[in-house]
Amino acid sequence: MPSPTDPTKIARLSVQDRAHTQFKDEAPITIRFASWADDIAGLPWEDRDEKLGNFWPTEPILAGAVYSMVAKVAALDFKLKGRPKTRERYRNILLSADLGSGWVNFICKIVLELLTQDNGAFIELLRPKGAPARSPVRGIAHVDSQRCERTGVLSEPVHYRPEIGIPRKVRGAITRDGMIPFKWYEIIALADLPSPREKHKGRGLCAVSRILRAAQVLRDIGIYKRQKLSGKRLPALIFAQGIRRNVIKGAIEEALAEQRAEGKTVYTSPIIMASPDSGQSLDIKMIELGGLPDGYDEDTTFKWYIAQMALGFGVDYTEFAPLPGGNLGSATQTTEMAARARGKGPGVLLQQLEFAFNWWVLPKGLEFQFASTDPSAEAQRVAMSLQRAKERQIRVQAQEITSEQALQLAIQEGDAPAGFAADADGMPPEELDDRIDTIVKSLGDLQSAYTAVERMVYKAYAQLSPSTDLAGNDHLRTIGDWTPVRLQGALAVKLDSDANGRGARG
Repeated sequence: MPSPTDPTKIARLSVQDRAHTQFKDEAPITIRFASWADDIAGLPWEDRDEKLGNFWPTEPILAGAVYSMVAKVAALDFKLKGRPKTRERYRNILLSADLGSGWVNFICKIVLELLTQDNGAFIELLRPKGAPARSPVRGIAHVDSQRCERTGVLSEPVHYRPEIGIPRKVRGAITRDGMIPFKWYEIIALADLPSPREKHKGRGLCAVSRILRAAQVLRDIGIYKRQKLSGKRLPALIFAQGIRRNVIKGAIEEALAEQRAEGKTVYTSPIIMASPDSGQSLDIKMIELGGLPDGYDEDTTFKWYIAQMALGFGVDYTEFAPLPGGNLGSATQTTEMAARARGKGPGVLLQQLEFAFNWWVLPKGLEFQFASTDPSAEAQRVAMSLQRAKERQIRVQAQEITSEQALQLAIQEGDAPAGFAADADGMPPEELDDRIDTIVKSLGDLQSAYTAVERMVYKAYAQLSPSTDLAGNDHLRTIGDWTPVRLQGALAVKLDSDANGRGARG
C-alpha cells in the first residue's frame, strides 16, 4: 500500500477556493415545495442544475436510486496495467485524489454530479505552475460543476467561478467577469447524454432530468398522503341525530387521551354537528375528508414509477426493486435483463471514466480499468474465458496454431497475464522494459566515461609529444588509435624521462 500524500502539497497546484480558503459558514439548503418539473423546464442551465440538486433529495425513492448507482461505481476496485514503477506512482496519485480526500470520496462526487447535474462533472488536472501540456499530472481533484461554465472554446473549454471577495492564488489570468479560465489540458469535462446542439456547449441531460416529471408526481403523492392523513386538515364531518353533541365529543376526547397516552400525537379531530333533540331516532353519518382518492392503487403506481426510473438510469428493473409477479418475467428473464443492463447506463458511465483517465491522466503505456465486483458478471466472465480456452485447445490439437501462439492469443484476449509472455531469458515484458531502460542509462554513463578517458589520453599524448601537431593528426585524437602496447610504451618513456630529471636534480 503506498504511503499517503501530503494534501497541502497537492492543494497548491489547484485553482479552487477550497484548496486555499477554509470556509467558515456553509450556505443552508432550502427546499421549496412547488411544481418543480414545470418550474425547472425553462430555466437557464445554472438555475436548472441548482434546482435539480435541491430536488432529488426530497423524493426518497429517487434519492435511494441515486445512492445505489453512486455506491455501485464507488465499490468497484480499479487496476492499472503497465510498468511496475509507473503503476505504483500513479496508483498513489489516484488513491490520494481530490486534494487528499481519497479515491472513494472523489469518485462518489464525480458520479453523483453525472447523475444529477445537466452540466456534468469536472476533474481538475493538477500540474505545477507554467507546466506544459505534456508534463505529467501530479494529482486530480473534483470541481463543483455549479461553479463551472462551459465556454465552447477549444483552448479554454471551462471557466471557474470563484467565491466573490475571497483572496486567492491562481496560476492563470482572471477574465473580466472574474472567472478563472481552465486550459484544455487542465480540466476534464464530462456529461451524461451530451446534447448534439452546439448552443449547449457539451452539456447533457442527466438521469434526474430524464425522470423528473415522474419523480415530481410521486413526491406530490407523498406530500398529499402526509397532509391528508397526518396533517392539520380536517379528517371528517360527523352529522348526528338522536344523541347529544357532548356525548359524541366526550367519546372522541376520551379516545384522544388514550392515543396520547400511547404516544400517538398526530391527530386532528373531526367536526361534529349534532341535533339538539335527543328524542329523535339515532342516526350518525360521517363524510370523510382525509382519505386517499378513489381508485388509487399504490402498488401499481410504484411499479410503473420504478419502471420509469430504471429507464431513466439505464438499468434493469431489479436494480431498484424486486421483480413483480404477473406477466413481467420469470427468474431466468431476471438474470438475462440484469446481464443486458450492465451494458447500458453503468457501462457507458464506466467507459466514460476509463477513457478520461487513460487519455488525460495516465502516461503512455499505463492503462486504467475498473475491476467488476458483481458475482454474476464475474461468473459470466469466467465461463466465457473457459470457452475461449477450449477453442484454443482444439486449434492446438488440430495443429492450426502452436502452444506459443495460443498463449499469445490468451494474453490478447485477457485470459492470461502479460507476464506469461516471457522472453528468451525467461523475463516478463514489464521487467524487460525496465531492464532496457537501465541498460540505456548505463550506455549513456559509459559514453560519458569513454569521452572523459579519451580527453585524458589526448592530454597525456600532448604532454608526451609537445612538438607534435595534433591538429593535423585527426587519427590520433581517438582512443581507438591507442593500442595497449603503444599506450604502455608512451607511459614508460614518460616515466623514464621524469626519473632522469629527478636524478639530475639530485
